[in-house]
Amino acid sequence: MTFDIPADVHARVASIPDLGARIEMFLRHEAELETLRANRYGAEARAIAAKAVANANRVQLREEDRDASFAILRNQHQAVTGQL
Repeated sequence: MTFDIPADVHARVASIPDLGARIEMFLRHEAELETLRANRYGAEARAIAAKAVANANRVQLREEDRDASFAILRNQHQAVTGQL
């Protein structure tokens, strides 16, 4: 496995004496977490989540729609809090 390290990061970490051991420990920990995540939910739950993400990506609001939605939310919030 190889990956690029940005030059600014490389310059900042080059002097860490046990960097290799730290990276190995981090990768082992991440591998364990990924195994836990993969086994935490069944295939059906993961499929439902994948569909939800796909639908959310499909119906994302345009910037102007988002602004209008926030304006409506702000007005509703002010109307409610004004009655308190």
